[in-house]
Amino acid sequence: MKGSRPEGADPDRSARSPQEVAGWCRRFENLCRRRGIRVTAQRLAVYEALARDLAHPTADAIHARLRAGMSSLSPATVYRILEFLEREGLVRKVSTTEGVGRFDANLNHHQHLVCRVCGSMTDFQQELPHQLKLPRRGTAEFLAQEFDIRIVGICTQCHSARRVQKRVKAGYNE
Repeated sequence: MKGSRPEGADPDRSARSPQEVAGWCRRFENLCRRRGIRVTAQRLAVYEALARDLAHPTADAIHARLRAGMSSLSPATVYRILEFLEREGLVRKVSTTEGVGRFDANLNHHQHLVCRVCGSMTDFQQELPHQLKLPRRGTAEFLAQEFDIRIVGICTQCHSARRVQKRVKAGYNE
């Protein structure tokens, strides 16, 4: 499948550079101010942690990353902030194979590759049709507003590890 990666989605990196994160946070603050949304220290810290991490972290992972520097930040607060930011369209919630919600600060149009073995998630971008023919339900038509595509499979590392395990079980040495 041929596609290009969204801004900041280099497969060889697990985090954006400090300069990229600073730019994402500036855009986030400006967008919040234009919409009349208060930019609290906790909201900004949660967004910054999310913007830094290309692995689409869970709320718990974000809390773990922030608790050393913000001891008063509870897991419930992180969940509420992420739910608020998602409701406001400032971050995306991405479904996974484990059923746990993971979050993405990248709002550019893109899709996700999800490994069913290790749970890794990688952004990719593929052009999709602007019009999608949807079935009619009764007499009402459905108006699609966005596509959220996730392709589930096995990442290269897990595939290679499985191949090695099979060879070892079969008695072959690498």
